[in-house]
Amino acid sequence: MSISHQIEPVVDRLQSALEGQLFPSEWHQWGSRLLDHLRKPVQVAVLGGPGTGKSTLVNMMLGDPNLPRISGLPVIEIAYGAKLRTMYELADGNSVTRNGVPGDMAVPDKAVRARVELPDEALIRHNFIEVGLSGNPGHQMSMVNWVVQWADIILWCTDSFDESEQKLWDAVPDDIKDHSFLVLTMADRQMMRGVLQDRITALEPIVAEEFLGLYPIATEQAITARRGGGDQGNLWQSSGGQRLMEGLMRQVENGRIADVDQAQMLLNRFAPESASTAPLAAEKPVPTPDQPVKARDGEHVLKSALKLLQDCANELLAGIATDGEPDTEAVLARCVKSANDLADMLHRADPDELSLQELQSDAQESAEMMLLFQLEKDEDAAVDAVTLLLQLKKEIAHQNA
Repeated sequence: MSISHQIEPVVDRLQSALEGQLFPSEWHQWGSRLLDHLRKPVQVAVLGGPGTGKSTLVNMMLGDPNLPRISGLPVIEIAYGAKLRTMYELADGNSVTRNGVPGDMAVPDKAVRARVELPDEALIRHNFIEVGLSGNPGHQMSMVNWVVQWADIILWCTDSFDESEQKLWDAVPDDIKDHSFLVLTMADRQMMRGVLQDRITALEPIVAEEFLGLYPIATEQAITARRGGGDQGNLWQSSGGQRLMEGLMRQVENGRIADVDQAQMLLNRFAPESASTAPLAAEKPVPTPDQPVKARDGEHVLKSALKLLQDCANELLAGIATDGEPDTEAVLARCVKSANDLADMLHRADPDELSLQELQSDAQESAEMMLLFQLEKDEDAAVDAVTLLLQLKKEIAHQNA
C-alpha cells in the first residue's frame, strides 16, 4: 500500500481522537500539529539569489516548461487547484484573484506575493514556493529566517555557494539542513567553461556537513527531456534532472512516512480502539510465530536489546569525542531512533514471554516520551532523553542478570 493511501485513514482517526479528547493534555498539542502537517502538502522551498535559475528549476520539476516567470515578486507559490488561477497578495494586505496563469495578465501594482494554482495532482502531495534572496544581507537573512519557519525541504539554487550564501545558510536549523539539497544550476555552462568539476570538488566538504546532497543540473536540458516525454532517456539522466527529482521525491515520501508513523504511535497508545491493525507506513514485516526474530527466547531478546542501547551509547560518546561537545539535535535524533528500534524489537517478541511484558510497556512509553523531548529541542530535553535510555538499559541489564 502506498503512503498516499495510508494518510487519509490515519488523518480521519487522528481527527476523531482529538475531537473526542482521547489524548492527555500534554499530547493533544502534538496530535494537533501532526494532523495539521498531514493535511498539508510537503512545503518545498526553492531559494536563491537573482538569476540562479529558480523559476527554470521549478518548471523542470513541474514538467511544464511553459509556466511563465513572474518578475519582481520575492515569493511565488505553485500549488494544487481545481482550475488555473493566480492570486496576488498586495502590500496593504488585500488580495486580487485572476483566472489563468501569470502570463495571461499583468501583475497588479504593489503585489508582494503570488500563488499560482494548477490542476496537477502531484501538487496535492507537495508544492513549491520560490523565494528570491535580494537586497542587503539583513533583508536576505530575514527571508531565510522566515522560510525556515514553514519549509520542510529546501532546494538552495546557486552557481557557486560563496561565503555570503554560506553565512545565510548557517542560520538554517540542522533538522531542515538534513532534508535539503544544494542545487548547482546551469551546470552545462560551467562544464563548458571547464570549472564544473573543480567547483564540485571544492563544495563537497561543505555539502557533507551542511546538506543532504549536491545536485549539479543542466536545467534547460532537463526541461527538453521532459518536454519530449523522455523522462527515462539519456538526456533526463545526464542533465541531472532525474537524480534531483528522485532525491526530492524520496524526501517527500520519507517525511510522510515519519508523520504517519508518529500519528499511529499516538493512536496505538491513547486510542487503540480507533487505530488500524495494518502495518505502519514503512510497512515493516511482522514476523510469524515460526520466525519471531528469535523472540521466543527471552534471554536472546534481552541481550539484543542491551546491545542496541550500548551501540547507541557508543555512538553518542564517539560523537562527543570527535566534535568536542554534543550536538543537541543529533543526540535527540539518535535517542529517538534507539527508543523506536527498541520498542519495535520488543513489540515483535513473544507476547507470552512473561519476562518481557513489563519491559515492552516501558519501551513503548519511552518511545512516546522521546517524541515530546524532540519537540522541545533543547539541552535539557537531550539530557532527559539520554537519562531515559540509561534507565531502560539498567532495567534490561537487571532482568538479564
